[in-house]
Amino acid sequence: MNFTTKTENQVEFEEIKQIKSGEISEYLVKIVFKEKASPSKYTISWEEPQIDMLGFWSSKCVTQYNLTPDWFPRKEESRTASGMPLITIYSGSGKNRLSVALSDPSSPSTISAGVVEENGTLIMKIDLFSKICSSIKEYEAIIRIDRREVPFFQAIKDARNWWSTLGYAPMYVPNEAKLPMYSTWYSFHQKTIPDEILYECKIAKEYGMDTVIVDDGWQTDDNRRGYAFCGDWEVCENKIPDMKKFVDDVHALGMKFMIWFSVPFVGLESKIYDKFKGMYLYMRKNACASVLDPRFKEVRDYLTDIYASSVQKYGWDGLKLDFIDSFELSDEESSRDFEKMDTVSVEEGLQLLLSETMEKLKKINPEIMIEFRQSYVGPAISKYGNIFRVGDCPADPINNRVGSLSLRLTSDTTAVHSDMIMWNNNDTNESVLYQLLGTMFAVPQISVRFDAITFDHKKLLKSYLSFWREHSDVILNGELKVYDPDASFSLAKSKKDGECVAVLYRGVVEKIENDVLEYVFNATGKNDIYIESEENRTYEIYDIFGEKYATGKIASGVNKIPAKNCEMVKII
Repeated sequence: MNFTTKTENQVEFEEIKQIKSGEISEYLVKIVFKEKASPSKYTISWEEPQIDMLGFWSSKCVTQYNLTPDWFPRKEESRTASGMPLITIYSGSGKNRLSVALSDPSSPSTISAGVVEENGTLIMKIDLFSKICSSIKEYEAIIRIDRREVPFFQAIKDARNWWSTLGYAPMYVPNEAKLPMYSTWYSFHQKTIPDEILYECKIAKEYGMDTVIVDDGWQTDDNRRGYAFCGDWEVCENKIPDMKKFVDDVHALGMKFMIWFSVPFVGLESKIYDKFKGMYLYMRKNACASVLDPRFKEVRDYLTDIYASSVQKYGWDGLKLDFIDSFELSDEESSRDFEKMDTVSVEEGLQLLLSETMEKLKKINPEIMIEFRQSYVGPAISKYGNIFRVGDCPADPINNRVGSLSLRLTSDTTAVHSDMIMWNNNDTNESVLYQLLGTMFAVPQISVRFDAITFDHKKLLKSYLSFWREHSDVILNGELKVYDPDASFSLAKSKKDGECVAVLYRGVVEKIENDVLEYVFNATGKNDIYIESEENRTYEIYDIFGEKYATGKIASGVNKIPAKNCEMVKII
């Protein structure tokens, strides 16, 4: 490997030394600066021949997986608050060709790949210190390069496991975090009405949901969206006269209670806005709020005290901590009082905020649930949250599918949740089930009004959640395989203890294994699926409501099974 380095730093010593060889090679990067300072960008680059390299995966890819020219390279920007330093380049057959990971997922960095059009090579770059960091004299990190010809998803999962061995093992996950939840966001938005939410919770519990997440709106009379009234975090008594009673009533149904906070936002209309002047990172004018700067201890103490005292007072079982990826620097940097900061690194400030928060919360409730949302789902932040949720994509089953499957590959034991599933109340039954099947391999969060959806929608939702709960061990804890990311994943399947759950999202052939009981869902949008078997088998077809209506035989070879769109085939 011929590495080239480039930096504006005054460097006393630099070295990139191979410490592991083979199909997975590792290189130790060591830099000693002439003086202790906040380093500017340090670039490490090398070339790779583009041979059987057709696609690019990163944690932030949604529907674009193509390679691009070096003058507009594909890249993964990462830091504690967003992303992870990992990219995977794969072949047309879905095999790993080159996976590059960095041992340091906390410091701001960028990994990129771009095609050189003159000769068909890839320029690979790792930019260290891509955003301002704390002052350092020395720095060490390991570059891990995986060239094994294994399925691309295996290379991704192995990189995540590597991080776990380096001290980035996930936070403890309570059992409730792995069970379906009801969210009030799409169903209520800011119109938080306890009696109506309790009505929804009663049905949600009957359908198989064990936690309610009360979203934005509990802290303000204002229902115009935006975040102008965030920051005080006082219960709006006009909406919720008695928060403790509200929580107790939910607990009486046998459900847990989680609540939403927009962690960094202090609204322009809040009572405390002036208190933190000089301690904001920047203003988000479209949100009518400013973003707190976690490098100030006063900021961290304020937030952690609110979370801990509120959990203690009201008995909340978890917190939905939103917008953590908004903690980043801006052009307003010069307006702050650096002498009052604990650190010049926003990432370090955020880590202090989260570690101090979790230390206080775990003393109150060791089973506390903490939800984070894409894009802050990397290994560095997994120590502070036990639920990673797909980023907002209302009524978008494709983004929900891609997001949840990518999160499953990169989250180790952290519970992966879908974005809140919602639909138009007049939509077809198949379209509703398609929304659900898109998130089969994540814990479902549902956000509809049961008093508004049709009888059929209720029936198929109850049937789906019943199946999901019955097979959740296989779905969540089995060996997960996914295929064709450039087709938004054509097929996903999870197998454990002789049982397999598979969902066909495109018209590919599902090859079943001998002696494995398999459930195959047709989410292709078309009738009929194709099953390849090495032996004679029998099958049963279930309609969208989970009722068996047909049986048949499977011969050795490829078989056409007459399962309609969104129906399930059980192969015995």
